[in-house]
Amino acid sequence: MADGLLSLNAEDQNLNLLLSLPGRPHPDPGPFFFRGRPPRFSEAAFSVPSGDLRTDPDSFPAMRVLAGDIGGTKTAVAIAEVGPRSLSLLATRTYPSAEFRGLELILEDFLSGKRRPSVAAFGVAGPVRAGRAKVTKLPWTIDEARLARRLAIGRVRILNDFVAAALGIPRLPARSFSLLVPGIAEPGGPIAVLGAGTGLGQAAVVDASGVRIALASQGGHADFGPRDEREDRLVRFVRGRFGRVSRDRLLSGEGLGHIYDFVKADRGARDAPAVARAFESEDRAAVISGFALSGRDALCREALSLFVSIYGSEAGNLALQYRATGGVYLAGGIAEKILPALREKAFRESFRSKPPMEELLARIPVRVAREPRLGLIGAVEAAYRTAIETTRWRSKTTTR
Repeated sequence: MADGLLSLNAEDQNLNLLLSLPGRPHPDPGPFFFRGRPPRFSEAAFSVPSGDLRTDPDSFPAMRVLAGDIGGTKTAVAIAEVGPRSLSLLATRTYPSAEFRGLELILEDFLSGKRRPSVAAFGVAGPVRAGRAKVTKLPWTIDEARLARRLAIGRVRILNDFVAAALGIPRLPARSFSLLVPGIAEPGGPIAVLGAGTGLGQAAVVDASGVRIALASQGGHADFGPRDEREDRLVRFVRGRFGRVSRDRLLSGEGLGHIYDFVKADRGARDAPAVARAFESEDRAAVISGFALSGRDALCREALSLFVSIYGSEAGNLALQYRATGGVYLAGGIAEKILPALREKAFRESFRSKPPMEELLARIPVRVAREPRLGLIGAVEAAYRTAIETTRWRSKTTTR
């Protein structure tokens, strides 16, 4: 994607990314809208505690920040202008991650000839500890201090990519979401975010004394628990390939391929000729989902149905784990592409079928976040908060 200009503000009727503020009505109330005085957001996964975020954000002007969404397949970067009520992506570009030896090379290419912001934040597909992250699907190690020195940027923050997604959700208007499972969200209740893509990302948002905190998770790498005899056979099949079956071994693009292979072996079937030809030149997950959604192949249809059922069950697991009465949100690259299948009853039934917790789950809504730049938007939000925190810390230090 070439560099481009995308302006998102209160006057933009086509796509505005707006944040509900204390005492201010949201012009387009979305599922994250809090009546009255909503709680603020902070980011618990940062290596430095975020501190007290109760200072009125209106006192901080709009500013330019550098942001990135770092994934195993692609890396999206942007220079944005962001304020308490507006967000503009001034320049954006997407790079194929595997073609670069590290994030620094991508950023130096992107920033060439551009005025560099003084603050940056990057959502990373992997765990973050003490300002360092190892990207799960890449041989990259990303370090805040090293990036700051090499890029001559004053403050750099690294956060888990799904923590960034959680921070980005409040910036989206209601039309950016599709309802999968109806329910009644509890205002201020915990929120769960998950999404299948290159892997399975997860995060949660909880309230802590009026402050909304985004919690990182590596739950996608937890063990998968089969629910019936067919899933017992699925686990044995995948274990035979890898020795261990994690949740993201199944709930990912790669995982859909494993599920298809299992269904084929379980039925003693062969690839349909058209499917076999497509596999030779196209991404397997895209082929399986495409043939399934079009109804052109029974094996693909069965594989996608099983994938959707497992996805719904994992969404229910996360809802129970965090008691996500504020709602569950699906992000990631796959949900939008298989939305018609997610709307079928298999997802909803698997989400709610967890005795004795059916009554609790029956009240929790599930939505798909359809904004493809959610992680990038969340990284912009994280950079903005970092700038606010840095400014307030310097102010406190100066006045002592």
